[in-house]
Amino acid sequence: MSALDEPAAPPGRYRKGVAKREAILEAALPVFGKVGFHGASLREIARSCGVSHQSLMHYFATKDELLMAVLRRRDERLRQHFDDEGGMRLAELVALAEYNVDVPAVISLFITASAEATSTDHPAHDYYADHYDRIIGSTSAYLAVAEARGWLRDGFTAESAARVVLAVQDGLQLQWLYRRDEVQVADLMRLVIGTVVTVPTEQLDEAVRNEVAAATSR
Repeated sequence: MSALDEPAAPPGRYRKGVAKREAILEAALPVFGKVGFHGASLREIARSCGVSHQSLMHYFATKDELLMAVLRRRDERLRQHFDDEGGMRLAELVALAEYNVDVPAVISLFITASAEATSTDHPAHDYYADHYDRIIGSTSAYLAVAEARGWLRDGFTAESAARVVLAVQDGLQLQWLYRRDEVQVADLMRLVIGTVVTVPTEQLDEAVRNEVAAATSR
């Protein structure tokens, strides 16, 4: 019997498999966030979600594979906006900062993994290099409309403004992990954006939408 002739897994078994995979990802996230890739153990993660080491390896054969699955799941909310027409809006970064308040383990993982991944032999090196290239490119495309209309503060280009806003966000999130009651990341992000862009983001959003609509109608 070929693989194509084999009966499909029963729906109940499939749902259980999906649930177990999700449980493993949930358990792995705080472990990677706390001790990093090199300090994390597949056996420790398996214990955290109540499965055997062998069962975990049925879903993720290596620690590299598990880390990449966790990172992709963690970044899904943000990366879906990288290909937005007209680029990713600054309001998305603020919304993400508001969301992150409820998921400190996610922030811890991002900071730990992205710092470790500067090493070229780290399994997530290419992932994070691509992540930063794409987020800078998308945000720069959005801010290019502000640059063309003279809505950026003196000295800024679309790309340099994007890099500054993102660098501040990364730094604020690190500070927030130490002083969660004192550091209001979303509020400070709004202040930083106001030092870079001279018009309200709502006005820039409208201008970007108009640019996209005009390009589409040509």
